[in-house]
Amino acid sequence: MEKITLEQLESNFDSIFDRVEKGESFHILTPDGKDVMMVPSEEAIKASIEAGIASPMDDDYFKLYQETAEAP
Repeated sequence: MEKITLEQLESNFDSIFDRVEKGESFHILTPDGKDVMMVPSEEAIKASIEAGIASPMDDDYFKLYQETAEAP
């Protein structure tokens, strides 16, 4: 899995996203040390979690985001 910085992702988002759509995965190094992964499918996510190189995200985060984003 290729490692890239968050800055590289931001600068080359379209080309990196195209590569992910074609099956590649990326480990994105963030300045705060809370790295994330960009993967092409749910199967790749599950395999990464099982291999111990990723951890599942808390669904509460997404619920809070949706509630906040949809608030009047």
